[in-house]
Amino acid sequence: MKLKLSEILLLSAAAGFLILWIAEYQRTTFADSYWLLMLCVGFLFAFQYFKNKRLEREKAVSPTIKQMVEDRKKKKK
Repeated sequence: MKLKLSEILLLSAAAGFLILWIAEYQRTTFADSYWLLMLCVGFLFAFQYFKNKRLEREKAVSPTIKQMVEDRKKKKK
C-alpha cells in the first residue's frame, strides 16, 4: 500500500497531536487537554476519508488499466 504525501502528513499530524496530548495530560487534567485529543481524532478521520476516497478512485480506474496491460501482452506474443 503506497500512501500519498497528503495522507502521510495527516497521519503524522495525528501521531504528533497524540504525543502532545499524552504529555499535556500528564501535566494537566483531562478536560484541559481534551482539545489535543480531538485534533488527533480529527486528523485520523481526515486521513481515513482521503485514503478511502483515493482507493475508490483507483478501484474505478484499475479495471481499465488491467485490461490495457493484458491487451499489450497479447499483442507482443
